[in-house]
Amino acid sequence: MIDNGLTNKAYKAGAYVRLSVEDENKDIESVSITNQRLFIKDYAVKNDIEIYDYYVDDGYSGGNFDRPGFKRLIEDIQKGIINCVITKDMSRLGREFIETGGYVFKYFPENDIRYIAILENYDTLKPNGMEDILPFKAVINDMYLKDISRKIKSVRHNKMKEGLFVGSTVPYGYKRSTDDSRKLVIDDYAAGVVRKIFEMKKDGSTNNMIARQLTNDGVLPPDVYKRKKLNKFTITTNIWKASSIKTILTNEAYIGNLIQGKYERISLKSKKKRLLPRSEWIIKKGALPLIVSKELFEKVNMSKRKTDTRFRQYDYLLKGLVVCADCGKTMLVRRNKNYTIYLCRTYATYRNKVCSMHYYREDILNAVILKEIRDVLIKYSSFEMLVSKYRYLITNICLEENYEKDLKLLKNKVTIIDKAISELYKDRANNVIEFNEFSCIKKELEKDREEYVIKKKSLQTLLEKSKTVLFNENTELKWINEFLKFEILDKKIIKMLIDKIEINQDKSIKIWFNFNVRQVSNE
Repeated sequence: MIDNGLTNKAYKAGAYVRLSVEDENKDIESVSITNQRLFIKDYAVKNDIEIYDYYVDDGYSGGNFDRPGFKRLIEDIQKGIINCVITKDMSRLGREFIETGGYVFKYFPENDIRYIAILENYDTLKPNGMEDILPFKAVINDMYLKDISRKIKSVRHNKMKEGLFVGSTVPYGYKRSTDDSRKLVIDDYAAGVVRKIFEMKKDGSTNNMIARQLTNDGVLPPDVYKRKKLNKFTITTNIWKASSIKTILTNEAYIGNLIQGKYERISLKSKKKRLLPRSEWIIKKGALPLIVSKELFEKVNMSKRKTDTRFRQYDYLLKGLVVCADCGKTMLVRRNKNYTIYLCRTYATYRNKVCSMHYYREDILNAVILKEIRDVLIKYSSFEMLVSKYRYLITNICLEENYEKDLKLLKNKVTIIDKAISELYKDRANNVIEFNEFSCIKKELEKDREEYVIKKKSLQTLLEKSKTVLFNENTELKWINEFLKFEILDKKIIKMLIDKIEINQDKSIKIWFNFNVRQVSNE
């Protein structure tokens, strides 16, 4: 046997153990975390392998590799701390066929990692034919994972159809029943807030107005009330948002409809979800106690649809570029009968609780920006460079080529007429046509020829004149000055030139260009 040096290599192993929720539900002792640890430890002792550490993922599915224990294992491989990975069987590493196979047959070999799956009797150091069978076991594990997923989904859907709540986030205004966590009952305090929101909307308040009123009244927003964001406190944590009001006003739970199954994962191997059409949602009417009447719910949402309808859209020149200098938020556009303004988004939402009043007239700002860009071009542009650019462009606009196409066409037409007249003389000499007919045709041909010759001469004159005019110093000066003193802004060019425009409370303006002013002016 040839000694390749591998058999004498010292191995420091990472013992990877995993237990999923599905495994826990089976209550099978053989796959418990403790059992896996002992099993791998016994194997390592018998085979003289040092275990550096145990990498544990308790309660994580084998369907993907987004697991903390596994990530730490890979990090230690990258650092060179371990050079061997041991699992009780390959399904502990993962049940998803493609990615599991990628680690076993590609990643581990490329990084010189010895991999051992004990129950499969698979060891990359000691090939025994199992490497040919292992891919089939990976496929079986993948099929098992899909089967488990389908069964879980089926069970969840059946519970949804029965009107049981299987979600993680309880709608604001409800709470889980102490008798059965899958049933929801009314949370008196939150339900009172929901009723107030609907009444305020019915009376004509906008979502922003309702949000500000609740904030001023000291009512905690839904996430804070449910104690979800206590560890992520910010200046806006205790402030209601218009988006939260909109969510509440459109939630059919408040008229007793429990809607679940609105989303589904794109695939078993992806965490991304897509919204299903309403026809596929699982809707159980009357599953929840009512918080507002159906009449009030429909009235509020009907008026909402009317007020939200927009009959005209405006494409404002600087929209998206204007920001508040204090909070950094992009400013909103607000119209009235007389003019349009840019208004601080944060102030519009929260008033002085977060930011102060920042605004600017849209038409005046456009004029200011136009003048600023024009001044920058005039101040930093090199006249010699602009003359050079002008001459380069004029030289390369293919002026002669465009005229030559028309000239060539006219020359061809004159040639064709000359040939036709020549053939006409031959036909007359051979008595093919009568003299009167000959004279008539000849006269028409000569008339056409004379017309084309005149057009050709005019075109040649125009070409020479154009060259003279375009390359004239007065023309150069005129075009360059018009460029530097342009009067109309183009939105596409503006976005290329400007990164953002900051508006201060005192209406002072700061423009952030996308470039070095002097360099780009020259270009």
